[in-house]
Amino acid sequence: MREERNIYTLGRLLMTTALSGVTGLLFSTIGQSAEPIFEEIIITAQKRDQNLQDVPISVTAFSGAAMKALNLVNSVDIAGQTPGLNIGTPVGEGNNASITLRGVGLNDFNDNNEAPVAVYIDEVYQGALAGQTFQLFDMERVEVLRGPQGTLYGRNSTGGLVHFVTRKPSEETELYGDITYGSNNQVKFEGAVGGALGEKVQGRLSFATNHYDGYVKNRAGPDHNEAENYALRAQLNFDMTDKLSALVSVNWAKSDVISPAYQHQATGLDAGGVPCDPSTEAGLAGCATDFFGYADNDGDNFAGAYDTDGFLKLKTYGGSLKLSAEISEGIDLVSISAFGKVEKDHQEDTDMSPVGFFKVSPIFRTRTKQFTQEVRLSGGSDNMKWVTGAYYFYQNVDAEQDLIFGDFAPGFFLDTKVDQITNSLGFFAQTEYDVSDQLTFVLGGRWTKDKKDYHYTQVDKLGGVAGVPPGTVLLDFSEDSFGDLAKIDTGVFSGKAGLNWTPNEDTLVFVSVSRGFKSGGFNSGFSSAGPDEIKYDEEKITSYEIGLKASFADNRLRFNATAFYYDYKDLQALTFKGTSSFITNASDATIKGFELELQGNPLDGLDINFGMSILDTNADGIAIPDGAGGIEVLADRKLVLAPEFSANGLIRYGFEIGNGGELSAQVDFNYQGEHFFDIKNQFVSQEDGYWVWNARLAYQLPDNNMELSVFVKNFTKSNYKVYTFDFTGDFGFNQQFYGPPRWFGVRFSISN
Repeated sequence: MREERNIYTLGRLLMTTALSGVTGLLFSTIGQSAEPIFEEIIITAQKRDQNLQDVPISVTAFSGAAMKALNLVNSVDIAGQTPGLNIGTPVGEGNNASITLRGVGLNDFNDNNEAPVAVYIDEVYQGALAGQTFQLFDMERVEVLRGPQGTLYGRNSTGGLVHFVTRKPSEETELYGDITYGSNNQVKFEGAVGGALGEKVQGRLSFATNHYDGYVKNRAGPDHNEAENYALRAQLNFDMTDKLSALVSVNWAKSDVISPAYQHQATGLDAGGVPCDPSTEAGLAGCATDFFGYADNDGDNFAGAYDTDGFLKLKTYGGSLKLSAEISEGIDLVSISAFGKVEKDHQEDTDMSPVGFFKVSPIFRTRTKQFTQEVRLSGGSDNMKWVTGAYYFYQNVDAEQDLIFGDFAPGFFLDTKVDQITNSLGFFAQTEYDVSDQLTFVLGGRWTKDKKDYHYTQVDKLGGVAGVPPGTVLLDFSEDSFGDLAKIDTGVFSGKAGLNWTPNEDTLVFVSVSRGFKSGGFNSGFSSAGPDEIKYDEEKITSYEIGLKASFADNRLRFNATAFYYDYKDLQALTFKGTSSFITNASDATIKGFELELQGNPLDGLDINFGMSILDTNADGIAIPDGAGGIEVLADRKLVLAPEFSANGLIRYGFEIGNGGELSAQVDFNYQGEHFFDIKNQFVSQEDGYWVWNARLAYQLPDNNMELSVFVKNFTKSNYKVYTFDFTGDFGFNQQFYGPPRWFGVRFSISN
C-alpha cells in the first residue's frame, strides 16, 4: 500500500511537471536567464561526434556544468539523476561498485569478475571493479548508454555502459579552483591549469582531494566511513601535422581510510532461542540476537560497536596514448593504447560486533593489471557512414584472501590465492545507410574471442578448518590438475540492426534489435564449491527497442522515451554457499521496461528536468545451492537492484540581481521503488521505496568567473539501504549498508 501511495504521489508530480513545462539539465551554465536555449550536447556514443538528440540509442548525458550544479562528487553519484541506473556498494563506500542498468547487473564483490555494465574513462575500459569508484573532477561530460552495446564497445556490455569524458587541453589559457567545506569536517578541493605550451603543444594538469571524518560512529574505537582521497591527471596534446595529432594522458589516485562499516541486524534467534525466518516480515520480527548472542539495538543506522578497525587502501594509476589521423579524404584512423593498474587492500569487521571470541577478519589483497589496444577506421559518403576496427584486452588479476576466525585453538585460517589471466580479441564493424532523406538503416556486428586461464589455491594454514595438518592444501584448481574446467576459450558474435526515421529535423524515431554478452568466469571466494562448480558460462541478452527523441518550442523542450524487451539467457546470479559468494548460470529471464526524460526551460531562468523508469523483471526457475548439498529452485524472482518504478527530477530558478550577477535556487530529488539486494527476494534483503531530496542556493558574479553556493544533500534525512548481505544461515546476522546522512556544505569556485 505504501508503494502504491508513493507511485500515485509521483504520478501527480509528473503531471504537474509536464503541465508547467519541462526543462533540462544539459547546457553550459544551467539556468542562465539570458540564455534559455539548450547548449548542443555532443556525445560520442557511436564513436563519432553527434548531437545527443541525433543518436538512436537511449542515452542520458550530463555536461560538466550540470555535474557541478548537482554536486556530483564521485562516479557513484550519477545514478541519482539517471533513469534506470542503480549503483550499490556491496562492500562499502569507496569500494567495488555494483552497477545495474535496466535491471542488468551483478552484485559480486570478488575482484576477478567484470561488470555487465562497462565503465570507460576517455574511451578506455576500466576492467577492475575496485577502479570504478573514483572522484569526478575537471569533467567535460558523462554519457550513460542503455542496452547491450555489443558492436562498437569492447567488453561486457550486456546492460550498457557509462563513459566519463574529461576536459582536454586547449589553446586558451585556463585556470580554475573549486573548494568545498561541509559536514563531518569535509574539505574538498579540485582545480586545473591548462593552455598552449608551444606552437603545436597544449597541456592540462588537473587534481582533486576530498577529506572528511567518519560519519558512522564507533562505540568501541575510531569512527568509520571516512574519506581521504587524492587524484591527479596530466595531459599533453601534440598537433604534429594538420592531419595527425597525439594525446598523451597519465593518471594517479589514492585512498587510505578505515574500512567502511556495515550495520548489524540480528536474524538468528528469537527471545526463546528459536531460529528466525528471514524470508518474511513476520519471521524476522521477533529476532533478538545473532548466533553469538549479540544484537545492535540502538536504532541508529550510523553507529555501531566494531572491534576491528580494518582498512581500505586503494591505489590506481595508468596512462594512454590516442593517435588521430586523417589518412585520406574522408577516412580517419584512431588508435588508443592504454595500460592501468589497481591495487587494493581491504580488511573489514564482518560480524559488526565487539564479541572478540568470534571475531571475523577477512583480508583481501588484489593487484589488477590491464592493457587495451583499439584501432578503428571510419569514413563515409553523402548517404553512408561506417566504422570498423579491432580491439584487444589483457588483464591479470593477482589476489589473496585470508579468512580468520580467531581467538580459539587450533585456529581457523584459510588462505586463498587467485591468479587469473584474460586475453580477449575482437573485430567489429558498423554501417549506417540512408535509404531516403528520412530513413536510415543501421547494421553492425562484433566477433569476440575470449580466453581465460585460472589458478586457485586454498590452504588451511592452522589445520583448524578441516582437521588436517597445518599448511595442508585443500584445493589446487588449475589447468594442470583439472584441465578445461580451469580454462575459458569461447568465440561469441554480437551485433545490432536498426531503422531510424526522422520525419523532421526535430524528431527521431528508432527501432533496433541488438545483442550483447558478458564473458564467463570463475568463482574465487572462500569457496566451498566443488571443482565442477567453479566455472560459469557467459550470459547473453537480445534486446528489442523502440524509441522517440523530440524537441519542441525552438528547442526549449525535449522529450525522449524508449520501450524495450530483453530476452536474457544464462543469467549470472550471485548467492552464497557456506561462507562464500557463489555465481552460477541460474536461469533465463525476461525484462520489460520503459523510460522517459523530459527537459526544458519554459520561462527565462526556469529549468526543470524529470526522468522515470518502469521495469518488469522476472527470472523463473532460479537454481541455486541450498546449503545442504542440493539445489533449490526459486520461481518468479525479481532481479537485484531493479525497482519496478524509479524517478528523478530537478527544478531551478535563476534571476539577475544587482549589477548583473545571478542568484539561483535549486531542488532535486531521486525516488527508488521497492527492490531487492539478493536474487532470493527474501524480506531481509528488501528495501522499501524511498526519496532523497537535495537543495542548492548559488550566487554567480556578473563575469561568471566566481560562484558561491550553499547546499544540503538528503535534507529530509532519509534512511535508506544501499546494500545488504544475508548471513543468517551461518552467523545469524544480516549486513546492511546505508546511504549517507544529511550533509551540509558551502562551495566556492573561481576561474579565469
